[in-house]
Amino acid sequence: MPNANAINQYIDTEFLNAERDLYEIRSGQKPRSEIFKSRPFLSIGKALDMELIRMQFEYKSGQYDKILGLKRQIRDIHIDIRDIDREWILALINDFNEKGNIGSTIQKKVKLLRSVIARYSEKGVTREHRNIRIPVQKSIKVKLTRREIHLIENLQLPLGDLITAARDLFILQIYLRGIRVGDILQAYSSDFENDRFFYFDDKTNKRFSLKIIEAAKPIIDRYKGKHQRLFPFFSWKPNEKLTAFENERRRLKHKESCTTIVNKHLKVIAGMTGHHETPLLSCGKTYLCQDGYR
Repeated sequence: MPNANAINQYIDTEFLNAERDLYEIRSGQKPRSEIFKSRPFLSIGKALDMELIRMQFEYKSGQYDKILGLKRQIRDIHIDIRDIDREWILALINDFNEKGNIGSTIQKKVKLLRSVIARYSEKGVTREHRNIRIPVQKSIKVKLTRREIHLIENLQLPLGDLITAARDLFILQIYLRGIRVGDILQAYSSDFENDRFFYFDDKTNKRFSLKIIEAAKPIIDRYKGKHQRLFPFFSWKPNEKLTAFENERRRLKHKESCTTIVNKHLKVIAGMTGHHETPLLSCGKTYLCQDGYR
């Protein structure tokens, strides 16, 4: 496990401190109230800093960046975490709205804020924190039909161009049972062997193997061995001068950038096929359930 030594050392230190406190209470060296007294002033900024350190210990680089992003968007960073009330959160939501955040994004940020309050405020999350409702417009996912998929697949696009690679990645994602875009972006040519695709799920870090159907083979053969990965998008490499944690942060950022590039090309492709809704990569699995590529 990454950072295992640091995590174990942190746990050992906290455990020893707790044992010492318990011994001193039992021996009469220290009153119980001394151990369980109210915590001193703790600003939301400091609480977020503590949470960032915890994310480093737990090697959660994706969550680390979400917390860092939240901290950068809070103007009143010096308020005591115990003083955060409904009005303060509503003012923060208003700030998010003015910065162009949509309802679902604001909802996630407020949920993250609540988790920090729950962990570091002795008052915890109160009813007034929980009763804040954020209007969210539900996104309508338009399922692509088999005909629309074939229109995308048969588009005449320039060879060697990124827009062609984006189209082929999308089609391959469908033929690979709606695999996550991050997993196919990071796939190497060597992962496709003996009519199977071997990969580690980037979300669970579990190894999987998928059978490659005949329709997928021409796409794989078209790109195999021509780029650093199968497709010419993901080019990140670890930097020996950085820590494992920082390298992981950069890898995830690069994956997000690659997904954005692919989706921009797919938006163009959607217009070329006369489909008014962008065929976002997440719709691959929805399509499989409807038309049965299994």
